[in-house]
Amino acid sequence: MIQGRELTEKRFQLDSLDGLRGLAVLIVFLSHTSNEGTYLLPFANFAGIGKSGVFLFFVLSSFLLTLPFIRKGVDAKSKDFLINYALRRFFRIYPLYFVYLLCGLITSLVLWKVVGLGKPIGIPFLLSYRDFFEQLLLIQGKGVTWSILVEFSYYFILPVLALTYSLVLKNKLLPSIVLTIILIIIAQLVWPQSESITNDPRLGPYLPVFLMGSILALIFHKWQVYNFAENKKLTLLLDVLGILAALILIFMIPSVSSCILVKEIAPDYYHRQFMVYGLLWSIVVFLCVAGIGVIRKFFEISFLRYLGFISFSVYLLHPVVLELFKMIGIDIPMQGWIELFLTILISHISWVLIEVPASKIRLTRPV
Repeated sequence: MIQGRELTEKRFQLDSLDGLRGLAVLIVFLSHTSNEGTYLLPFANFAGIGKSGVFLFFVLSSFLLTLPFIRKGVDAKSKDFLINYALRRFFRIYPLYFVYLLCGLITSLVLWKVVGLGKPIGIPFLLSYRDFFEQLLLIQGKGVTWSILVEFSYYFILPVLALTYSLVLKNKLLPSIVLTIILIIIAQLVWPQSESITNDPRLGPYLPVFLMGSILALIFHKWQVYNFAENKKLTLLLDVLGILAALILIFMIPSVSSCILVKEIAPDYYHRQFMVYGLLWSIVVFLCVAGIGVIRKFFEISFLRYLGFISFSVYLLHPVVLELFKMIGIDIPMQGWIELFLTILISHISWVLIEVPASKIRLTRPV
């Protein structure tokens, strides 16, 4: 039997990570508006940072999904726990994803006829029946949906890795880190970081980023078990490392690099730095959950947390808003802010009507 549940698992809720997820989707939004030549602030060009936001999503997902396995230990191999894991992942993604694709299919079939165009158009993108089912089966990923293929693929690997940490390696940190490093090296040899600047829908090239998030969950678990937060020098060092990582990530905004280095840096210049992004965002994530400084408090502010709650809807729906403005030919003052407001508005509706109800589905038996 199935019953309702809360959107987030309160036992594993970390407020600062809600805000960090909000930052991730804001990074993607700002990148795409900047690509269109629309800036929320004068000269604030964020073109080329979209992948940075997606990599942050990857680290956050693998961290948050691995952590319950680590904390559950031997109980994580129970049938109920694994079924609930699968149900939560499926219903977190698929209801909204299905509606999103269905809109694309329906508009592709009828919209161009209704508005009297000479060729089919689709919102969010053009879809044939074949495209629709291939998207639904995660065979292809158009537009921003490429990252859904990548992340969903890792959902199948994550329980195996997490149970290996817990059951085989007994949550011992050193052998788990060694295993993770070996897996990262193998992934790099088999699937080198993409030679293309296009969005690769395969998991392989991005696997090291997910692996960093997963091992980070074990490191954080040990941090809590041994109460390292009481060590003021260690927490101060962590805050310094986190701030340094954040500064490097700011430097990796192409427009910022261009300004500092006084030379033109192409928007796609950092797109192949998967490992660098994974490591830097892992440090920032760890600072947000284990640190005590200003950065953690910043990501706990209400607006960023709210943006984090609706981030999946924002991620999927913001290209629709941007494309509609482009199709209609709107070019007005404050356009970026209006696009952001409309994106948040429809994303909130989507979150309330689709995401929240779907997220309440689980087994009635507690796990």
